[in-house]
Amino acid sequence: MNKRMLTVGSLIPKHMLLTNHLVIHPIVKASPSATEHRHPNSINLLQNQIQFEVRPAKGNLLDVALEQGQALQYKCRKGTCGVCTVQVVKGASCLSSPNEKEQKKLKKGINDGYRLACQANIT
Repeated sequence: MNKRMLTVGSLIPKHMLLTNHLVIHPIVKASPSATEHRHPNSINLLQNQIQFEVRPAKGNLLDVALEQGQALQYKCRKGTCGVCTVQVVKGASCLSSPNEKEQKKLKKGINDGYRLACQANIT
């Protein structure tokens, strides 16, 4: 009887062994924070001590939150009153950069994650 034993080397085609072009690429897993940064599942907001969770969708943050049944407070929808001010706790990478109205109204609060929901667009 002919008993054969298979080895790892016997599974590699001969043409690859002769040319020494066998390249093994390591498997690299993305860290959860990197994945979250690129594709967050939700945008978490804080307004008047109340937390809100918004699923990213096209439109401005206020309209999308209201369409999803979130009870964000708002008034003018023009970026002048500031009633819709929220703090973005998670998912800021989904939002457009603060516009001129937000910068004028919120000033240094933008550095702490505050945004006007009526002006922040979800990208």
